[in-house]
Amino acid sequence: MGRKMAEEVTKDPIPNDVVVDVKMAEEEVTKDPIPEDVVMSILLKLPIKSILRFRCVSKSCNSLITSPYFIKRHFAKAKQLILRVGKPVASVSLHLDNDSLDRCLQLDFCQPNAFKVNGSCNGVVCLSGIHPKLDASGSVILWNPSIRKTLHLPPPRSYARVATTLLGIGYDPRTDDYKVARVVRLGSSAERPFVFQSYSLNSGSWNENVDFFSRSLENEEALRDITLYRHDNQAFVNGAIHWLLYRKGKINIERYINSPLPLPGHNKVFALSFNLSNESFGEIMLPECFDDRRKAVTDRSFSVFKDSLSVNVINCGLYSGRCLCEIWVMNQYDVRESWAIKYQIEMLHIARPVVHRSNGEILIAGYSWSRLVSFDPQTPRIRDTGLELSVDGYADYFVESLALLDKSN
Repeated sequence: MGRKMAEEVTKDPIPNDVVVDVKMAEEEVTKDPIPEDVVMSILLKLPIKSILRFRCVSKSCNSLITSPYFIKRHFAKAKQLILRVGKPVASVSLHLDNDSLDRCLQLDFCQPNAFKVNGSCNGVVCLSGIHPKLDASGSVILWNPSIRKTLHLPPPRSYARVATTLLGIGYDPRTDDYKVARVVRLGSSAERPFVFQSYSLNSGSWNENVDFFSRSLENEEALRDITLYRHDNQAFVNGAIHWLLYRKGKINIERYINSPLPLPGHNKVFALSFNLSNESFGEIMLPECFDDRRKAVTDRSFSVFKDSLSVNVINCGLYSGRCLCEIWVMNQYDVRESWAIKYQIEMLHIARPVVHRSNGEILIAGYSWSRLVSFDPQTPRIRDTGLELSVDGYADYFVESLALLDKSN
């Protein structure tokens, strides 16, 4: 990441309605000073690439553009795009949220599959190094593809080189701070099976002694069976990062060979949360469908439905060859009784809902094994977007922002 990480293959045009204002602003820089509010109103009309060019016009322009106030104003008016990252991670693309999902930007990694996408928030992507030749320590990197800026986080003082970790990113509006959560798996035989850590971008340091807090767990003994080897991408909702984790369990295979019941342990799922405000980890109770041990849950994942936490539960019939995806939505945060089924989608095989779109449709990854499709639950109809995304690929809403612009490398 020290060298150029990505190359731009598309360009952002400057809107015609602001070209005249921009030229006037450039001419006036050497004359009488322009009121700052006028300059700001002009700059806020520009695409990000043009805003970045204006940092070179004058020291006052650069100071304005890199100020936290301007960055917040710009974010408040930014439009939502869709971020798509395939596996292996070779490129990242941004798409308009229209019917055809028009691509407006694509960035190609110089070293494909050298990094893992752990999540994104407010235009900032959390990456971690997974290529042993390039980054044996698995360092954590914050990347804003809109402004082509990366920040390498310092390693924590403890357990920095432990490979079995879980990462997530979120934004705390009360402190205007981006935070990264890190969960380290030490092993079931260790005195403490997990270490919980958090990084604050404002302070530039790690909190390395975060306690696990939960009303539903009496002690950390309940965490000993949790594994980090299988986990889904994060969901950032209600000021907290959420992951779906899995409990390991011993299964008597011979007992279930001739049994019509699904193997136990399929539904042993654990929902871990990290609250950014009080920096506490905890558990979110999942819907009742996870209690039914007779129900063969083939796959499950978190997503976000209109600012609410949702979980996708996929049940594939052993003999029918068809899959049913139930989308459950938590209507009141952290209230288990508020979980309710929103949609049921019939599919030919395992595919994963990834984005609940503003037009009511749902983007589904891995359809026909590698297609990204848009499902309209009202019709119901599935439309091929013409894009590829495997079932384990990454897609989410993304906002072009100036986040990290005021941070030094």
